[in-house]
Amino acid sequence: MLRKTLFIVTFLISLFGFSQKYSFTYVYTFKPDSLNLDKTETELMGLFIDKNGSTYFSLTKVKRDSAIAQSRNSDGISSNMPVSLNTFPQGKVRGIIRKDWRSNEVISYLSVNADRFKIIQHLTFNWQIGTETAVIQGKKCQLATVEYKGRKYNVWFTNEIPISDGPYKFGGLPGLIVKIEDTKKQHIWELKGIEKFRNIKLNLSAYIPVTESQYKKAVEDYIRDPMSRMRELKRTYGVISLTSTLPDGTSYSDAEYEKMRTKKIQESFKENNNSIELY
Repeated sequence: MLRKTLFIVTFLISLFGFSQKYSFTYVYTFKPDSLNLDKTETELMGLFIDKNGSTYFSLTKVKRDSAIAQSRNSDGISSNMPVSLNTFPQGKVRGIIRKDWRSNEVISYLSVNADRFKIIQHLTFNWQIGTETAVIQGKKCQLATVEYKGRKYNVWFTNEIPISDGPYKFGGLPGLIVKIEDTKKQHIWELKGIEKFRNIKLNLSAYIPVTESQYKKAVEDYIRDPMSRMRELKRTYGVISLTSTLPDGTSYSDAEYEKMRTKKIQESFKENNNSIELY
């Protein structure tokens, strides 16, 4: 009994110490279009651990937000340093996921057009831990499987890093997830880097709580009419007509621009239909 108690205490001390000092980088490889499975995208994702939980999001967002911050002075006013969208793109993965270990909440921060939403969930994964082991990224890992939102996953975790967490919403195993992939290999995360902890600053105060169904309806409404917000703003400010000119010099009338943007946005959603969660 004493030995078991000492193990638990040592584990908790190790967990606390490790989580104070490190963040993890994953390569996320995914197939965005279920009708074109030859197309593959990748994104570097960060899992930042603190004493109360973790925060997961695209590292492209970190670079972009840092560049925008540097382009502004202390009053928040833009300086003369431009931020190129080509050099600092939006990234392929937009959302932010926060796990709060104290309340056992998984909070997804998501945007639809200019609206910002947060969805709070209490998730329990029904992990099936097997006996198979493998060495991945120099870590001895053990296999586990799970089903979540219409997909089956094979997951490799290591108790060499005593953090019960992983990329996206996944967590709850007796060690860090090193690799996870669905059985169709359409969504794959693999640990690529471990760094000393760096503080991150995210302003999430503008996100309003909604249910999953409310969020899905907002997405459906946006796909159906992507330009409704622009028309609303024009009515608010009394704008009757304007000409839009793109960086390449192409000019559009109101009607032409709305038609062009609607088509582009709707096509983008059609080409990004293979989400992690199938329902």
